[in-house]
Amino acid sequence: MTTTESEGKTPYTALNPVADPPADPIDEEAKTRKQARGEKRIKVLRVIQSTLSALLSLAIAIFQGRLYGTYQNTQSTAGAWPKVPDVVPTILLFSVALVALVFDGCMLVGYFFPSSKFARWALRVGGAAQYVMSSTKTVSFAIAAVISKTSYDYGVNSGTNADLWSYTCSDQAVPMEAVIHADSNCNSQWASWAFAIFQVAIEVFGWVISILVFRQTDKKLTHQAMEERLTAYSSNVNGRLADATPQFESGLAA
Repeated sequence: MTTTESEGKTPYTALNPVADPPADPIDEEAKTRKQARGEKRIKVLRVIQSTLSALLSLAIAIFQGRLYGTYQNTQSTAGAWPKVPDVVPTILLFSVALVALVFDGCMLVGYFFPSSKFARWALRVGGAAQYVMSSTKTVSFAIAAVISKTSYDYGVNSGTNADLWSYTCSDQAVPMEAVIHADSNCNSQWASWAFAIFQVAIEVFGWVISILVFRQTDKKLTHQAMEERLTAYSSNVNGRLADATPQFESGLAA
C-alpha cells in the first residue's frame, strides 16, 4: 500500500479514545427536582421560624412596653410603685424583643415580597448575618429570661418586690389595682417570660435548620467534586489514548 493510496482512505484505528458517557437527562432532571424540593422545604421552615419568632417578639414587646408605660404614667402617684423600683429587667426584655422583631420582620418581607429592592437587600444582609443574629438572639433571650425570673424570685422571697414584675404580683399592689392594673400586668409578665423561653427553643430550631442547609450544601459540593474528578479522569484517559493512536496507525501505514 502506497502513501498516496493510504491518504485517500480512512485509516484503521485499533484503539478509539473513550468518549465521555452522555449524561442521563432523566437522572439529571430527577436530581434537580429533588434539590429544588429540599430548598423549598428549608425556605418554608425558615418562614415558619421567622413568623413564630416575630409574633412572640411582638407579644413580649407589647407586654413589656405596656408595663413600662404604666409605670411611667403613674410613678408620681403615691404608693403606686416601690420607693426604689428596679426597671432593668423590663427594659432589657423589651429591648431584646424589639431588636428580634425588627430582624425577623425584615426577613419576612424578603420572603413574602422577593421581587422588591428592599427584599433583596434584607435577604442578602439577613442571610449573611443569620448565624450571628441567631446566636445573639439565643443568648439575649436566655439572659433576659434568667434575669427577669431571678429578679422576680428575689423580690418574692425577700419581700422587697423591687422589680415591676414581682411588685404587680404582690399583695402590695392590690390597693393600687385601679391605677397600675396590677393583675393584668402580672399575668402579662408571666406570659412574657414564657414567650422568652419559647424564643430560645425557636432559635434552637433555627440551628437545626442551619444544619440541614449545611448538609444539603455539603452533599451538593461532594457530588460536584465527584463529577469533576470523573471528568478529569476521563479526559486523562482520552488524552493518553489519543496520543497512542497515531503511533499505531503509522505502524500500519509502514
